[in-house]
Order: sequence, then structure tokens, then C-alpha cells
Amino acid sequence: TFLVALPFGISIFGDNATNVALITVPMAAGIIGALLAILWFPGVVQAIIEKTPIPAKDRIQGVVLRLSQASAAYRDKKALVVMLLVLSFLLHFSTAVMYYFMALAVGAEGQGLFWPVVFGSSIQIFATVVGPTIGGMGVREAAQVLTIGALVGPIVAGVSATLGFWVGEVPTLFGVFFWLARGKDYRPAYCRVNGVQVDYEEAAKEAVSLGLEELPIDEAAATGEGVVPQPQRLYASAGAGFSAGVLAGVVIGLAEAVVISQGGFGEESQVLWYGPLVYAAILGGLATVGGAVLSVLPMRADEIRSWVPSLGLTATLIPFGLMIAIFRLRRDVYLEQMPPLPVLAGVLVGAMVIVVLLLTVGRRFFGSSAGRIATPIPALGTLALVMALGAIFGPSEAVEPREVRASVPSHLSERPNVVLIIVDTLRADYLGVYGDPRGLSPNIDALVEEGSVWDAFGQSSWTKPSVATILTSLYASSHGAMSKPSVLPDVVTVADAMQEHGYTTSGFVSNINLAPSFNFQQGFDEYAYFAPDYLLGAEESSSKLVIYSILRALYFKAFKGRYVEQYYQDSRTVNDAAIPWIERHADDRFFTLIHYMDPHDPYFTHPYNGEGIARVENQNPSPELAEEMKELYAGEIAYMDESVGALVQKLKELGIYDDTLIILTSDHGEEFQEHGGWWHGTTLYNEQIAIPLVAKFPAGVASERNPSGIARSLDIAPTVLSLAGATTPSGWQGADLTQGIPASRVAFAEEDHEGNIVTSARRGKLKLIRAQPGNPRGLPEVELFDVEGDPGEQEDLAEAEGSAAEIAELDAEIVAISTGASEEAAESAGEVEMDDATRDRLRALGYIE
Repeated sequence: TFLVALPFGISIFGDNATNVALITVPMAAGIIGALLAILWFPGVVQAIIEKTPIPAKDRIQGVVLRLSQASAAYRDKKALVVMLLVLSFLLHFSTAVMYYFMALAVGAEGQGLFWPVVFGSSIQIFATVVGPTIGGMGVREAAQVLTIGALVGPIVAGVSATLGFWVGEVPTLFGVFFWLARGKDYRPAYCRVNGVQVDYEEAAKEAVSLGLEELPIDEAAATGEGVVPQPQRLYASAGAGFSAGVLAGVVIGLAEAVVISQGGFGEESQVLWYGPLVYAAILGGLATVGGAVLSVLPMRADEIRSWVPSLGLTATLIPFGLMIAIFRLRRDVYLEQMPPLPVLAGVLVGAMVIVVLLLTVGRRFFGSSAGRIATPIPALGTLALVMALGAIFGPSEAVEPREVRASVPSHLSERPNVVLIIVDTLRADYLGVYGDPRGLSPNIDALVEEGSVWDAFGQSSWTKPSVATILTSLYASSHGAMSKPSVLPDVVTVADAMQEHGYTTSGFVSNINLAPSFNFQQGFDEYAYFAPDYLLGAEESSSKLVIYSILRALYFKAFKGRYVEQYYQDSRTVNDAAIPWIERHADDRFFTLIHYMDPHDPYFTHPYNGEGIARVENQNPSPELAEEMKELYAGEIAYMDESVGALVQKLKELGIYDDTLIILTSDHGEEFQEHGGWWHGTTLYNEQIAIPLVAKFPAGVASERNPSGIARSLDIAPTVLSLAGATTPSGWQGADLTQGIPASRVAFAEEDHEGNIVTSARRGKLKLIRAQPGNPRGLPEVELFDVEGDPGEQEDLAEAEGSAAEIAELDAEIVAISTGASEEAAESAGEVEMDDATRDRLRALGYIE
């Protein structure tokens, strides 16, 4: 049922659909194939059962033999097995369909729900069967909420799961009447073993016989021969499992903390103790259950000491370690694409080697006196020691505030203060100065009365590479901060240059991608990152753990947290820190970066009332939500504009407004189904890279309200330095906007994110977009637009007559800029050739072989 419904229902996993399919399809097909192999070719299975070492095997020989013999029951019944598979599919598919109709009955609405609900229900049925609760209660509802809750609503999902189960099960409940009707002395009419009629009572006694006498735990441990009785066996086995899980958690937590440390911790290093603690808590709990399950085996004390920790580590360290390794390889090394098969095979082979070592050498180690570490007190002591060392010796990189100067340095007396405002996810076409009639941005619009507004484009469509470009005047291929784990290198930023020129510098940001742990604080005397209210007591470094991301996503899916601080700190919180800083430095010359997060999802209703729509809860919303999301987004812009107004008013009250250069821009825009998608970071259409660029110049600086030409994010830093009287660093790739924009200028943008490799070039009215074949977003490989006549980029001219020459010219610009940017990065690294990342991107786009 899962496999049949998967092609039509995999969309419930949103952006992760492809990865889920790549992982689960082989698993599901492998399970079916393995079960068929067991039933059709039992000889191999019998050999494995009879020769594989397992705890207490000599005492459960009867069970082992019965399993071995049972595996051969269908040796010559292949057609019967196929029929069983078909009938089982029909049964469970019908059950999944029943859940769809139950969802409709309790209020599910929307088009195209059938296959997603059937697909999600197949997962829910599986979870119900394997769940640890009686009849799957609770597990069923949780699985349905997590799979289709975002599609039909968590209440509908949970209720439909409960009612659907009981509707399906009610007919089977009639069996209880037959059970009640039997007499107390009822026995089966006959019992056959290998076709021979046998005595039922004697056969039952023989079947459950364990073969060895249970001894008290002390005597069993002393002799090494007796079976440890329950409940002592349950206590010992569960304790050994718990200890193994704790040790596995310590290993995984430390390993991931080391990986995170490669990018720097920033101002705190909590992950050094938090990672081991969280993984130990989760894996310790899981392994405790596993140990309790193993206690059903009639084990001796020495077997508990050797087998349970080995199996516990195997069942926790290996799957969790594999998950984290593959996740980080895919995201951090192969930039949102699955690693090549040889790499995956190498990882799996390595995992299998560790499994073999754990079940052989590990068993001998845990059976020895040194193996006592796998008992609760030593295991918890190891965890406590690791946590203490991490807390005591973890590094931090807090920046000491600069002393407030009492006067302006003489060489800056004729130069302005500079306030650079970056509004996250702000589309230009939602502002009044760009033609929006709704009056969402009166304070931003007013800045143009003493300044300019440009037709501007970002060089990337998500935060990290785009803001890095704004601060460094370098293309992403040059600064290299293009992937989720990448760090801004030690290049000269606008803050560095202003600081060197004598300005006091500060930054106030509220996006994790701009945190000190990614090195965006360089050049700032004071730099404040306003983190969201992390869950479970985590801080920034710990929020980079894979397990934290999983727990956070599950939390938001299950509980629908709806206050803004869970996601980001809003513009008023940023102002609460930025404005007092400006007040303290009002008599100085300062450069400050102020970053507002409000237009970024989640989009909240204002005034805040708990309503909002968040990407983390709904990766792929229904197209019917587009208008509602646009309205919420517009409300966020109006809210942010009020914060801009409060900031401007404070500058006026301090008497420094006239002496201040204010530049307001955005890192990227947002998509609301204009090209069939949502959010940002996956395309280079105008809705994602057409950004606002507004400047309020200091008094005495002549300005043109609407300068001609195409401005770029690259040009912001050189313009700031020009007006501040500072020298532009060599190697910067932007230009001073106050000197005018040549008509021949090309606006180049690039993206290598979530598996989508996209580049674009705009010159004049024409814009070319190229994407690699088979990209996850499904973008055409080549598109050409007349953005003056078709600003929404709906009419592709790539196949139009005469377009080939225009495409070739813009292609040449893309190659020239890409290779030039790469050479700039290579030169700074002491290399002379195009870097591998740029070469790979050009190869993916078909520019080089």
C-alpha cells in the first residue's frame, strides 16, 4: 500500500519528499523481497537461524527450531504466498481508503486529498502495528498527525485515525462472543505436530519449556550457569540497555559537536555538553526499552553483561550515527544532494564493520571487568564528566564593547553616520515607492524624499549568500558562503573598512544565518544576534544538532506553537537594543547594521493573536492559501515599517537625522505561487531577487530620486564607503551607485541551494535564467524573459525567433562573471584555477564539459 500510494502521496513530506522516497522505497521493497525470500527459500533462513549466536540460545532451542521449521511451511506454496500478498494489499489499501473517507466525514476539506491521505494512512497503519502500546493506541493518532496533520489539520487527523480504527475493528470484536460461549474446559479438537495427532496439554508444556532452572541472581552470577529470574533479569537487562544507550549518546553528541565546531562556536559552546546530554537521554530511553524486551530471554548474568550492552550499542549508535552521517554528508558536503552511491556504500560498509566489532569484540569487552562501564552508575558518571569538561573548557568568542567616544574624530567631522537596514525576505513590489497602492510602508517611502530608489536585484535568493554579498561586495562564488553550514571567510567587510576608517561599528541581527558562529560579526565593535526562544533549553550552537532540528519540527507539527519568539525576535526587539546603542554613540561617528526579520515566515497576524503560517509546519501549502499568506505577509511589512519609523524618529530626536546616511534593502524576496512554488532560495525569478534599495542621503548630498540602470546588492558597500570618505578595498566587485550606472551593466545572480543550481543574468530588458537538468524544483533548463514588458516573467521567450543570439550573449556574461568570481576566490586562497565548486556549477548548467 505504501509503495502503490507513494508516487501520488509523497507530497505530504514537502521539500523532503525526494529524500524520503530515496530512503524508504528501497527499504519497503527490501522488506517485501526479504519476506518472500524467507517463505520461498527457507533453507538459507534455517541456516541463519540455527547458526547465528543469540543470547540464551541453548535455553530457547525449542523456539529456535520451531521458527526454523515454520520458515519452511510455504516452501512449495509460492502461488499461495503471492495470493496472500495480493489479498493483504487489498485489505490494507481498503483500510487506508477508509481513513480517507473518515477524514472527509470529520471535516477535512481541500482538493487532491485522496492519495496523500491514503499514503499517510499506510504509514499510520504500519506505525500502529509496530508501536509499543496496546492496540497501537496513541501511536496511531500521533502518526496520522505527523503525516497528514499539516494537510487536513491536526484535530481532523487525530480524530479520523481513532474513529477509522474502531470502525474497521468493530466487526472483529464479534469474536469475543465466540470466546465467551466456550466452556472453561474448552480445548482444541486436535493438535498436530509434523502431521501427527498429539496431546494438546503435553505439547503446550513442551513448547514453553525453557530447559534450565532459574536460580537466585547471586547464585546464578556465582555459578555462571543458572538463569537469572524475573524481575531481577528485567532490572539487570534494562539497566544494561540504558547504560549502552547513554554511552552511545555521549559518542554521537561529542562527534556532532566536533563537526559543528569546525565552523566556530561563536559566543557560546553549549553544544559540547548539551549534545551528549540530549542524545544520551533519548538513546538511553530507547535502549532501556530494548533491554527490557531482551529480558524475556532466559539469560544468565554473564550473558546480560555481555550481550545486552553490545546489542544496545548496535541498536542505537549505528542507526542514529548513520542518520546523522548521511544527513550531514547530503547537506554539508554535497549541498542538498544525496551523496554518490560509492560514498553511501562506504558509509554502510563502515557501519557494518562496527556492528561486527560490537557483536564480537564488544561482547568480550563488556563481559570483562572493564565492561562495568556499561552499568548505570559508571555510564552516568561518564556522561557527567563529559558534560563538565565541555562546560568548563568550551571556548567562547564574546566581543568586548568599545568605549564610547565623547566627540567625532576630526577626519570624520564632515562625514555622515551610516545606518544600513536589511529587511529579511522583503519584496520590492510590496512597497509604495515601487508602486504598491496599499500604503504598507509610509516610513520607508518617506526616506526617498531626501534620497533615491533604485531598480535593484540581489545576487542570491536566500539569506546567507545574499547578506554576505551585501557586506563584502563579492559574488557568492567569491566569498563562498553559499551552503547552510558554510562560514563567511576572513575577507574585508564593509564593517571592517568602516572600523579601519575610524567609525564605531555595531550590528543587530535576528537570523541564525548571520550569527557569530558563521563569522558575520567580523569588523563590528559590538554585534548582537537575537536568537529565537530555543526549545528544550538549547542555545545557538546546540540548535545546529540534527536531533534538535528533528525535535523542533516534531514539536511544531504536534503542538503548533504560535508565538513569534519561538521562530525569531521581531523588529521591535531589535530596536530595543539598536536604539539605546545609537543614543550612547550619538556624539560619535558610527556605522550600524540593523536587520529586521518580520516579513520572513512565519507570517503572523498583527496585533499578535497566535495566528500564523510557518514553513516548518507546512512545507508545501495548498495553493488556495496563497491569498491569505499574501495578506499576512503584507501585514508583517506594515508592522516592520512602524519599526523603521520609530528608528527614524529617534534619529530626529537626537538631532543626527540630517547627518545620517540611511540605506534600506533586503536580502531576497518571497514566492507565493507565482511560478508554482513557495518561500525562497530555489529560484531566481523576480519575486525572489527583485529587492528594494532605498537611500536617505545626508544633508548636502545631491541625489536623483529614480536613477536609471540596474543596481545590485554588490554596490551597497562601495556606496557606503564612498560617502564615508573611505577607500574601497581592492577585490570588491561592486561599484559606487552615486557615480551612476552604465546601461551595459549586467545583474548576475547565482544559487546552489537544496539541490537547485541556478544562475541568471539581466542586461537591459532581457533576463536569462539557467538551471541544471533534473533539478529538484522542476525548473526549465533555459528561460528568457523581457522583464520590462513581462515583469512577472510568465512568457518564456527562449524558443522565440531570434532569441538564440540573445541567449548566447547572456550565456557568455554568466560564464565570464562566474569564472571571474571563482578566480577572485582562488587568488585569495593562493590558487590560480577555477575552484571545484564553480566548475561543478558550470558543468551542471552545461557550460563546460
